[in-house]
Amino acid sequence: MADLQTAVQAAMDDVKLIEQRDGVTRDGVKAIKERLIELASRTDLFTFDRFPQPEKAGSSFMYRVAQDDDDRFALYVQASSGSVATPPHNHTTWAVVVGAAGSELNRFYERADVGVTQVSDFLVEPGSGVAMLPDDLHSIHLDGPSINLHCYGLALERLDEREYYSEKTGEWKIFSAISGIVEARPELLSC
Repeated sequence: MADLQTAVQAAMDDVKLIEQRDGVTRDGVKAIKERLIELASRTDLFTFDRFPQPEKAGSSFMYRVAQDDDDRFALYVQASSGSVATPPHNHTTWAVVVGAAGSELNRFYERADVGVTQVSDFLVEPGSGVAMLPDDLHSIHLDGPSINLHCYGLALERLDEREYYSEKTGEWKIFSAISGIVEARPELLSC
């Protein structure tokens, strides 16, 4: 656990410095992504043994491995059993997703007169990632077991104004704040 705690703390210290230096800009989130790719390359730290995927197919766990006392600069490990997809959504804060094991397809969108228009996609795998500004729209699609690091400028349970587009109703709606996050901060688990 000490190795995980040390590596995560060093990365999150760097993330804070990058945001302070570059701000919440495209270049800033790209620099955060590069630092988190370096962290995710520690394959000894991000394993299915340490972060088990759910037994139920089509679901995932979000393990909280870092979060400031003021709920800023939160880092999660998402362990998925596959067949997971989200609708197009924003985050209302910057967001970075990098691969540790498996793959996650990210589709990117722009708002259209009605709904969204897909403008690109990117497959997040080990050694790669995506970086988003607060209003960027994306969806995720996982078809097999994966482990990804998700880092946000504000903790997931505080993101209660995120919007998503419901293709079923043809409306923009508010995503409920994520709950059920598994506490995995090494400094809290070692007490």
